[in-house]
Amino acid sequence: MHPRNPYNKSPDFADLARRYPPLRPHVFINHTGSSTINFKNLPAQKRLTEALLHLDYGLSLTLPDDRLCPPVPNRLNYVLWLQDIVKFTCGSAAIRGLDIGTGASAIYPLLACAIEHMWNFVATDIDERSIQFAKQNVSQNSMDSRIVVERVQADGPILQPLHTSLMNFDFTMCNPPFYSGAEDVSRSAEFKEFGPNAVCSGAEVEMITPGGETNFVARIFLESLQLRMKCRWYTSMLGKMSSIPDLVSLFREHCVDNYAITEFVQGQTRRWAIGWSFQDARLPDAFARVSNPALQNIMPSRNTLHHAFPGARSADILASALRNVLALINGITVTPSATPAIHDHSSTMLVHARSNTWSRAARRGKLPETICADQDLPVLRCSVECHELSSNTSSDIACDLFFTWVEGKDRLIFESFTNHVSRKVTSILQEFGDVI
Repeated sequence: MHPRNPYNKSPDFADLARRYPPLRPHVFINHTGSSTINFKNLPAQKRLTEALLHLDYGLSLTLPDDRLCPPVPNRLNYVLWLQDIVKFTCGSAAIRGLDIGTGASAIYPLLACAIEHMWNFVATDIDERSIQFAKQNVSQNSMDSRIVVERVQADGPILQPLHTSLMNFDFTMCNPPFYSGAEDVSRSAEFKEFGPNAVCSGAEVEMITPGGETNFVARIFLESLQLRMKCRWYTSMLGKMSSIPDLVSLFREHCVDNYAITEFVQGQTRRWAIGWSFQDARLPDAFARVSNPALQNIMPSRNTLHHAFPGARSADILASALRNVLALINGITVTPSATPAIHDHSSTMLVHARSNTWSRAARRGKLPETICADQDLPVLRCSVECHELSSNTSSDIACDLFFTWVEGKDRLIFESFTNHVSRKVTSILQEFGDVI
């Protein structure tokens, strides 16, 4: 579950029912003495969704019985991950997103716009009934000026608004049909050890697509190869972990190395999301990698590199040594970082490099300056965080540097910079110790 998700703990259903009376008939006391609802009962599930959206986000939904009823905590995980991506890689204040297959609820655009008041959406679907309800839900929440609902053709481009719009987008999002056919749906239900945890009211158009979710997201990726910079980040939810290796293989086949994988766990439900970008902005590992052992071989390369300095007695001493090293590197500028530090009790600075001036080949004059044609774009932008961690069991202090790749095309430049700076900092600490 996303760390900012307020539903980390199960809600107090009795309190929800008190504050949202339509939920009251569906709340009961279970064998443990706690209040709950029957998640396999569609009216109960719908009233819960309505209650959470109304009480926590001021949203009102009209949900048909024959279309998916979206669980709010699960949908919020995806929105919060996108919020992280936007915060770290999008410089503009006004954000423009595309929701592919918005469904009858239009839950993603409504939830995102309720949280982020500068976000705007185009929301698409191929199903006319879903389009009608989506437009109704957008209107009844007074979001018509921020969310445009459009019907697209099933045999047309999935990213149709990107093809036709004169404006660029900051991200796309999608909760694709998971299954390739009715048999695939049945197998999925059979594999659940204790049976489905909640009733599913989804229509076939929402749940089934030729080739399943892997093929659907692969189509989005292949379209994105033509559109490329038209959107900063292309993303999609995934219902099956087995879909991820095939999609990463497709990325690697087309030399796309700027991608991200995350995992959402909500109770007994586990979902994944994948994203990719053709731009130079990079994501911290916290947003781009997960610790699941089954996925380690297909994770993107690390954008956060860690170097320990046992010779530093405090973060202040380490920071002083770092500043001395950076001051001696030609062609870089150092500013305080506007993004939050990875750890508490840390200081962070942002480094811009116009060219590679630190490598041995560059210092010997054998490496041509790799200055970008656009002078506003550095060959490297990275943050450097000085972190101090005191031991609870001894007086030992651990001091570390965390280098996070923020922007650039060439990973080797980033890695060579971190190695050069770490070697020089180590030398200064060994030579001068505390007298820096």
